[in-house]
Amino acid sequence: WLKWRWRRLPTPVAMAEVAGLGGGSSNANVAKIAIEQRKKATDVVEPQVISEELLVAGVQEPARPEQASWEPIDFPQVTSLSLSFLNIIEISNLNNFNSLTTLRLDNNIIDKIANLGHLKQLKWLDLSFNNIKEIEGLEELTSLLDLSLYHNQIEEIGGLDGCPQLNILSLGHNCITELKQIDYLRRFGKLRCLCLDGNKVCQLDQYNQHVLAYLPNLKYLDYMLIPRKAIATAQEGYNLDELTEVREREQSEAMKLKAKHEKDVAVDRLKKHFLDCTEDLFEELFSNEIQPEHVTVLQCYTQLKEDYKEKLAEDIKTLRVWMEEKNEVRLRRATAFEKAITVAETESEEEAFTLVRSFRSVKKKVLEQLYKDDGPGSRPETEVMLPQLLEQLTGLENQLMANETQLQESIDEAISDFEAKTFDLIKAMCERAAKFFSGLEDVEKIFITGLLEGATTEIDAFAANQDTSLAESDTQKARYLGNREEMNQACQNFSEAHMSLIANKEDYMRGQMDGWKASFFAEHRERQYHRNRRRITDVTQVIRDCREEIEAAGEAADYNDENEGPGEHYSR
Repeated sequence: WLKWRWRRLPTPVAMAEVAGLGGGSSNANVAKIAIEQRKKATDVVEPQVISEELLVAGVQEPARPEQASWEPIDFPQVTSLSLSFLNIIEISNLNNFNSLTTLRLDNNIIDKIANLGHLKQLKWLDLSFNNIKEIEGLEELTSLLDLSLYHNQIEEIGGLDGCPQLNILSLGHNCITELKQIDYLRRFGKLRCLCLDGNKVCQLDQYNQHVLAYLPNLKYLDYMLIPRKAIATAQEGYNLDELTEVREREQSEAMKLKAKHEKDVAVDRLKKHFLDCTEDLFEELFSNEIQPEHVTVLQCYTQLKEDYKEKLAEDIKTLRVWMEEKNEVRLRRATAFEKAITVAETESEEEAFTLVRSFRSVKKKVLEQLYKDDGPGSRPETEVMLPQLLEQLTGLENQLMANETQLQESIDEAISDFEAKTFDLIKAMCERAAKFFSGLEDVEKIFITGLLEGATTEIDAFAANQDTSLAESDTQKARYLGNREEMNQACQNFSEAHMSLIANKEDYMRGQMDGWKASFFAEHRERQYHRNRRRITDVTQVIRDCREEIEAAGEAADYNDENEGPGEHYSR
């Protein structure tokens, strides 16, 4: 890795980074020499933007053929681009480099990372020796493996969340001062090589221990191979309490992410069957946004809520079994329908190709015979052969158009037939959904009736007993039980919110089913319309080309007749 790293850096940078491995010259002296060399290389160059001339000159791969010019260059095919030591002030004009995997912008005067989001295939980015203060603009570089920000002005490690594949990161000679900054890099499980050399944080006594403890997957730190024993020692003896908390927090977050992924998968599956609105329905009905605080003080509320939950879960389970069965039928029918349409289209096209090939074969033979026999006495034969060929061409055109018309009528009929069958299925599903939501409204009525009765009983008991101890120990409960009108109004509002949510859910499910049906058949009709237009255009073009070729052969024969000598003409 060290040899590779040395080979790929500009000469002064390579000297600065590798010198620390040999133990000879100090890093500071070598870095100073590198900076001086950089200044010499750029002193005579004015600040500039990335121009087409620079882009053409900077292309490294695909390799330029010897003594060949790149102009005009096919930028979308370029995979490697070097724009080093050019006093470039900003990153721009890289819009056409969509295949770029390697980009070198080192040793310039760039102060902001920007305009790189479209480089989805970029794996290696070198921005060393610039004036960058913040790591940003890398959110969409999901393929990035190697990032060099060596010798910039960066104070905080961050902005790399969009680069989960990061394997090598060089942040040497920046302005990083705190050990806590390093903790951010724990999320990059594939990070193997890290350079922070030249930052003030490296001067802290606990630097090595902290890095090895918090980044146990590293193989190289500041260009030195990390002994396995050093990692084990750091893991066992450094900041154990905090590391334990960090691991537990990461484990908790990982479990949450896994649960979220599983939840998303389940919701996507339910959505496929128009059932996603039933997921978390109970939680929505009793969310803090809907549930009034008043009802939570009632002793009857907990049991009524639990009964509601059990009944809703049972009804949802029954609905899902029925709907999933019907939707499987719908999906199977839709797949079979689309397959049948594709088969019919393919067979029709193959038949058309066969007819056209057959006619072209006949045409070729006739025209070859015509050219072969072009001479005295051939005109009568020409006058017979070409009209016959044109007549066959007209027959071919009529047959191709008739076949296309027949195919289109058959497909239209198939779409209408399948639409009718699907309408019946969707109607049955809508009726079943309506039955579910009607049952849910009955559950809601039972719930609110029990809630109002329970509230009345508890309010009466509170008023009769005038429980002073309750008023002193639970002022909130006493306040709600002491105001009958406010409690009843809160319960009514609660029920109305439930009914509104239930109605919205039913409308949503019905809209999903009607929307699928409408879009499915509209898309198929739209597709058939454009397919039919293309076929007619293709047939028209084929017929036109053949007719022009035949007519051109006839005109050539007429020209030959007109230009024959008088003797030959009269001798016929």
